Amino acid sequence: MADGIILERLGVQAASIITSAFTRSSDAMAGTMGAHGYRYAMIPHPLSSLTPEECRTRAGEVLAEVLAILGLEGAGAAVTPAEATDGDGRHAAGPAPAPELTVERVKDLQRVIEHYFEQGWTDGLPVVPVTEDTVREFVEFAGRDPGEKVAVVEHLGRACTVELAAIAAAMAGCRKEYFPVVLAAVEALRPNIATGLLQSTTGQAQLIIVNGPIRTRLGFNAAGNVFGPGSRANATVGRAFRLIVMNVFGIRPGELDQATQGTPAKYSFCIAENEEESPWEPLHVERGFAREADVVTAHFARSTLHVENRISNRPEDILLTIADSMSYAGSWQAGRGYTVVMGPEHAQLIARHGWTKQDVKRFLWEHWGRRKSDLRRFGLYREDVVRDDPLSGGASAVAGNADEFIRFGESPDSILLVVAGANNAGVSTVVPMVRPLFPSQVVRTP
Repeated sequence: MADGIILERLGVQAASIITSAFTRSSDAMAGTMGAHGYRYAMIPHPLSSLTPEECRTRAGEVLAEVLAILGLEGAGAAVTPAEATDGDGRHAAGPAPAPELTVERVKDLQRVIEHYFEQGWTDGLPVVPVTEDTVREFVEFAGRDPGEKVAVVEHLGRACTVELAAIAAAMAGCRKEYFPVVLAAVEALRPNIATGLLQSTTGQAQLIIVNGPIRTRLGFNAAGNVFGPGSRANATVGRAFRLIVMNVFGIRPGELDQATQGTPAKYSFCIAENEEESPWEPLHVERGFAREADVVTAHFARSTLHVENRISNRPEDILLTIADSMSYAGSWQAGRGYTVVMGPEHAQLIARHGWTKQDVKRFLWEHWGRRKSDLRRFGLYREDVVRDDPLSGGASAVAGNADEFIRFGESPDSILLVVAGANNAGVSTVVPMVRPLFPSQVVRTP
């Protein structure tokens, strides 16, 4: 889009061609360049995984539209950048500040924020100042007893009540409507919260996955940039959990949090499943909940690993790429579970070949691991040393010949498979975890 607009401003006729997945970003680029309504040709997505013959077919299908944009077949010229500008070609100014927001009030707010920093109540970023009235609104909206304990860390003598969770959610920037989701996430993680995993040297985050109608009702992002910024619901719900860990349980970096390096996901790690573009049943339906139920699934996770295969259109190739990413040597020492967050393009391509969700999970499990000789080469296996097994709580040796393939997961059920992200590229993500426990919790809404 940008190239086409620039060329036309230089006096060179141009026709921009995009795939259907990029219409919004193309319109946004045109607006950014002062060319609102700039006309372009569009072909179906995806493109990169097509064969040369399929590419030729797409080119033939779009040719008439390209010629029309160029004005070569009497179909009318495209809107030019000069015609589409906002008068002088500049963006209109943003919204004016609220009239009641004075300089002194802003300074007061800044002083309060600095006070929160001084008290050690933040995650390193500014938090929202909270009043008793705000906390009361959150608790009343959830319809819960403020003194109800939703999670307990017995070895630290700490408990999270509904009221304390409301304080954290408000400080994180949540709307009160998000608060039941925060509570469900805490309740789902109770089996792991009761252990010492929050204080682990691994420094894992907590991945929160939202399913059901509440995703769209509250504006959770399930599509483009699903692991990134831009969605208040995703960002603040994930952040609320971290503020609970720090301020309620007292597990702060350098103190009870013993993470060697940690992960950026500890700031916030919350996504929704892209149920609309998934070819399979949603995660919560797979786990036995009604489709119309609002459900949160949460587990301890290490971080994310980007997986890209934009070239192949064979399910086996894509899944082998994902399984290889799951099998990096550093993941073997501790951990037996994975969440595979499959991009819609990968998922739809695989499903078109008749693969079910269980087929995918079994294939990934069968190819998730390394040969014994590889583990020895990395120094992760020696004949005279056994390996701690986080599942059994004991130790296990790797037996067999050097070419024996050692599976890292106990079964296909060690893999959680969800579909999320935009349907615009052959990209997926794998999320390693310490143990294959994926508890789910229904969101209790008023």
